[in-house]
Amino acid sequence: MYHFTSVLQTYNIDATDGEMGKIKDIYIDDNDWKIRYAIVDTRKWLPERKVLLLPSIFIGVNPENESMEVEYDKSTIKNSPPVPEGTDLTRDKENQLFKYFGWTRYWSDDVILSGEKRPLGRVGSNEEEWYERMEDPLYDADEGELRRHHRDNNLRSHEEIMNSRAHGKNGKLGKVVDFIYDDDWKVKYIVLTSNNVMTNDYYPYPIERITSVDWFEGDVYLDETVEQFANKTNYPSNEDILKALQ
Repeated sequence: MYHFTSVLQTYNIDATDGEMGKIKDIYIDDNDWKIRYAIVDTRKWLPERKVLLLPSIFIGVNPENESMEVEYDKSTIKNSPPVPEGTDLTRDKENQLFKYFGWTRYWSDDVILSGEKRPLGRVGSNEEEWYERMEDPLYDADEGELRRHHRDNNLRSHEEIMNSRAHGKNGKLGKVVDFIYDDDWKVKYIVLTSNNVMTNDYYPYPIERITSVDWFEGDVYLDETVEQFANKTNYPSNEDILKALQ
């Protein structure tokens, strides 16, 4: 089945000992277009920090009342390594979370980059060696030492991506308003709307149609012309898109 990422952000998250909060954002891996984390708004009981959960730990999903259950209690979540609000999720922080929860890393190899972003080598398979290395101080690349960037992964927040400008081969198409993912948390479609503010028109495109992305500038480029876009079938609502795709 297919689902909209915008709908996912309406879901409540329940711990084993009560309601924990609501999903306020998600992190999408733009390398393989998969949802990696749900970011939970824990409201007043755990302020000024992000709580990040892997979709794979959701043990119960209830679309009817828009809720999900996780296998942890609130105390376990509260004692997890903090990710302060307003900061990027670095690979260092990810490894701390994976070590604390016992999660399996979703990346297969860890490549250390030089200042010119060329691979210097791979970290060995020994887990303890890797975590010890992650706790070392950061070094200056100008001195020939290793450096890790503040954003050293391919994660993009849903909030960051929304309303990016969509471009075709020969002009502007519209803007990004949603994504569609499947039961394996894989993003399958990007959803655009035209620049016509007087209409509700939505256009789903397979992720494979994206030719390039400039997240810094907020631009997405598709293998599509303006003329093709004008003649493409559009849908008035999310429900109509799902009916067409199922």
